[in-house]
Amino acid sequence: MNWWTQIGNYVSFFQDTPALGVDMALNGPNANHVGYDLAFGLQATKTPIDVYPAETQFGPEA
Repeated sequence: MNWWTQIGNYVSFFQDTPALGVDMALNGPNANHVGYDLAFGLQATKTPIDVYPAETQFGPEA
């Protein structure tokens, strides 16, 4: 499978957070062994994942 297909598959799991899908495709576990199962488990969880934290978390405290 080429990496464009892999990125597309992961992004389809995370339609609201495509950056997470791209990161999993490029830096995550092997898609054919555990990656897709992990992505499906993350997609199906009821626990919220804060993929895009507020910008104020990274700035210096005033």
